[in-house]
Amino acid sequence: SMPYQDGRLMERIPVSLLTISVDPDLVKPPTQSPGDAYDRQLKYAGILEQYHAITFVKRAVDLKPLQPAPNFAVYPVGSRSLLWFVRDAVRLGDQLCRAQRIDAISTQDPFFTALIGYRLKRKCGLPLSIQSVADQVDNPYWLAERRVYPVMNWLARWLIHRADTFRVNSIEQKERLALAGAPRDRIWNLPMMIELGPFLNADGSALRRDLLGDQFDRLILFMGRLTPQKDIPTLLQAIPRVSARHPRTRWVLVGDGGQASALRQQAERMSLADRVLFTGAVAYADTPAYLAACDFFVLPSSYEGSARVLALAAAAGKPIIATRVSGTSDLVSDGETGYVTPVGDAAALANRMQTLLDNPTQAIEMGRKARSRALDVYDEQRILRGFQELWVATAGLRK
Repeated sequence: SMPYQDGRLMERIPVSLLTISVDPDLVKPPTQSPGDAYDRQLKYAGILEQYHAITFVKRAVDLKPLQPAPNFAVYPVGSRSLLWFVRDAVRLGDQLCRAQRIDAISTQDPFFTALIGYRLKRKCGLPLSIQSVADQVDNPYWLAERRVYPVMNWLARWLIHRADTFRVNSIEQKERLALAGAPRDRIWNLPMMIELGPFLNADGSALRRDLLGDQFDRLILFMGRLTPQKDIPTLLQAIPRVSARHPRTRWVLVGDGGQASALRQQAERMSLADRVLFTGAVAYADTPAYLAACDFFVLPSSYEGSARVLALAAAAGKPIIATRVSGTSDLVSDGETGYVTPVGDAAALANRMQTLLDNPTQAIEMGRKARSRALDVYDEQRILRGFQELWVATAGLRK
């Protein structure tokens, strides 16, 4: 779909952009998932004169270039690994830059794709824009997860000093990138485009009755992958403190992941099996009903990129309790649209859940404000205008 502004087609900017990606969804049709990559790239093409994308795919994929739009070409590169992709993508990018008019290079991340972008910058004399949207650079929780991450972090810091502009998708990431050496006036905070429509007026009443049954009358929801990043153990530790005062409250955890079995066992050891329901993964089409069914949403993560699920919960009109991670402060104003708690603090998390359960009228008003905030932050036209500004500024730095 073409981007519109005030009922008119948005004017294309006179920029021909080359983007480097590792997202295989660029060679797939839309899936209607939040922030669908294919649809998002089409919208970028709609505001650019020309758009070229090189992306990493498995070798088994048909490697013919694709043409999703008249001014948009996708070049799949089948490489043995990401390290081989660096070599192959630089070779292809160099050919494209010689055959086409390219004004600027944009990379999906500050690691391997940014290394490709930097090498093309040096070869072709083009300005480089790096996206850093996963809150990994200098993040202590991410750095501790795998031995290779400190090496990747060193690479990212080195590349940050060699890029021209930057795109992040949260206030926290902008601050972290600035501390790593990126000039603040060259960092654009542009959230991911997300289709909020299905969440604005969803009906969760029947699902709520099923989930609560006869034993419960309040419902607190978590939705996400069951991985160490989400820190579900801290949420489980907070539940006994809350249920002692609000015994008719049920926690519903939607999602699956590597920690699913261990978390279920932890809940059983803590005698929480009845009041904590693990649903497993649910179809994306069913998520609006789950968010509509809950009283409020909780996200206890140790780190995030931009936590898209917060936007969905806010669009559903629900107050949010979230840890102080990337993306939280863009949507959650403490005491206004929800509450912000320190990472790993079960007592603080319990206290804020009790506060919302004690004050249901206040919770409803917070949810209304959260929805209004989400519609403003995730306004598609505002985001696309921001990308236009970013890419015009980047192309203007060409030497």
